[in-house]
Amino acid sequence: MGIMMATAFNVDILHNFTPLNALSGQRLKDVLSGCHVESFAPESTICHYGDSDDKALFLLSGQVILTDHQGQETLLSALDPAANHALTPHKPRQFTIKAFKTANILAVDQQRLNDALLWQQSLSSLAKTLFASLPETTDKDWLVRLLQSHIFYRLPPTNILELLNVLTEVKVVKGQTIIRTGEEADCCYFIKEGRVEVRQKIAGEMLTVAYLSKGDFFGEEGLLKDAPRNADITLLDDGILMKLVKKDFDRLLKSPSLQTMSCALAIPQIQSEEAVWLDVRLAEEYRLIHLKQALHLALPDIRLKARQLALNKHYIICCDNGQRSAAAAFLLGIQGYNTTILAGGLWSLTAQERAQYLESA
Repeated sequence: MGIMMATAFNVDILHNFTPLNALSGQRLKDVLSGCHVESFAPESTICHYGDSDDKALFLLSGQVILTDHQGQETLLSALDPAANHALTPHKPRQFTIKAFKTANILAVDQQRLNDALLWQQSLSSLAKTLFASLPETTDKDWLVRLLQSHIFYRLPPTNILELLNVLTEVKVVKGQTIIRTGEEADCCYFIKEGRVEVRQKIAGEMLTVAYLSKGDFFGEEGLLKDAPRNADITLLDDGILMKLVKKDFDRLLKSPSLQTMSCALAIPQIQSEEAVWLDVRLAEEYRLIHLKQALHLALPDIRLKARQLALNKHYIICCDNGQRSAAAAFLLGIQGYNTTILAGGLWSLTAQERAQYLESA
């Protein structure tokens, strides 16, 4: 795209840009994760007429020329009111855009922006609906904090309401260990009051890896992997936890939040660089054979190493049969990543697809 340089930016400069200025601070932070300002020299092309990329482009400074399919040109300055909106927002793009004077452009993932807007605009009405359906004694502050979690982004409101109705309250005391390493995973917990410490065995030593508080949740990893608990979780205060059993977790939370895609539909997105493969099998499995250009991050490492992945990418996650991909997609999704699962995993590929798209390390 003729990029000369990329720089970090201050989000305060976005208060005039619609619809970015409609987002809360946290939602805006989520949308902008991994983004940067791209600087274009005069006459360099920013986008082409007919492009169908997944970016919303905002002109932060400078001037650009928009040319339609008939060759008619329009000069746009960052100071013009029209520049308070995304440039040529409709896809495919209706203009070729070139820098007239040095132009600084912010490129935002369009789907991430759409998801944030949908949730931001529906959160108030959703909360009101839930408050009306739940007992008057419901802690509204806790509920609003809970709803702001990424875990609920893809859930229909009916699932959220039913989930809240099946949670059971568990009173806990300071120093109590609610989950121990090696135990069977049969539920997860949402923190209504209090704080917890999460400790895992790393290099033979139990180390603190996280502190969680009101509105956070824990215990879902063992449910996703159908594996024993991999951490000790201890209360730092007297508090209240809300317990969700496995069958309700699977039915109300896990299944509705996951999206799948066939290899035939995924390949064009990979080839156009709209998405990237992410293989979540073990390193030995990955080295034996994997999809060409696939990134690798093993499922056991996702919670600790997910930040190595760029937040502004769409990841199509793969494993052998799709089961580990589902767990990885959920764990990444609650951290704000845009994920889709390769339906059926590598085992589902046809002989032709295997020959064309797989390789060994």
